[in-house]
Amino acid sequence: KGYPDLQYSVGEDSARSHSQPGAAAPRAATPTAHSALAEALWQAKTQAEHETRSINPPEALDGIARAIDAAGKVFIIGLGHDGIAARSFAQALSTLGIVAVHHFDAAFMAGAASSATRGDVMFILSEQGRQAALCQIARQVREQGGMVVSVTRHNANPLRTLSSAALLVSAHDERIHVEPLMYRAALQHLLDLLFALLCEDRPVRLTQLATNLDNARNLHDA
Repeated sequence: KGYPDLQYSVGEDSARSHSQPGAAAPRAATPTAHSALAEALWQAKTQAEHETRSINPPEALDGIARAIDAAGKVFIIGLGHDGIAARSFAQALSTLGIVAVHHFDAAFMAGAASSATRGDVMFILSEQGRQAALCQIARQVREQGGMVVSVTRHNANPLRTLSSAALLVSAHDERIHVEPLMYRAALQHLLDLLFALLCEDRPVRLTQLATNLDNARNLHDA
């Protein structure tokens, strides 16, 4: 009867071959393409992390770490995607016994920042550094005697101009889906480095970290 019968016959043969013991399993897809993509992505992230490290002098990082370590309070804010990194950094500081005040809303942070005094630190994460609300918070804290640390891209921007100290992130790629991944990787590496500096040669912080990690494990096991 032509083509319909041919389709049916092929379908039956295929079903029988798959149901027979010892029938060959479908061939797995080659991992070559995935490996190449993973390697290229790793290289892009590594390049961004290397460039970011090269534009942030060790003495600048050491100074920011000392300021955070000595601060009465550390205020931390980031909007949008920056908010994810800001929240994670606030939690990391808390495990060291540092009073970290985190908000994901500029209006709430403006209210909290009204209590900032000399010696306190305002940590502002903003990729482009052009959000007017965050610039206003930076001015407010500076006027009250606090220290403002901005974390932005390596370009001229209003927030960087207003800050007491600036951390910079370098991540550039023509592929629009790759550049954000590079930025987030370099930003996280920079924050991780700052966290590590807060632990180095600070036994009190390390003791507090160990205690808080034990408490967290006990809460999870309860």
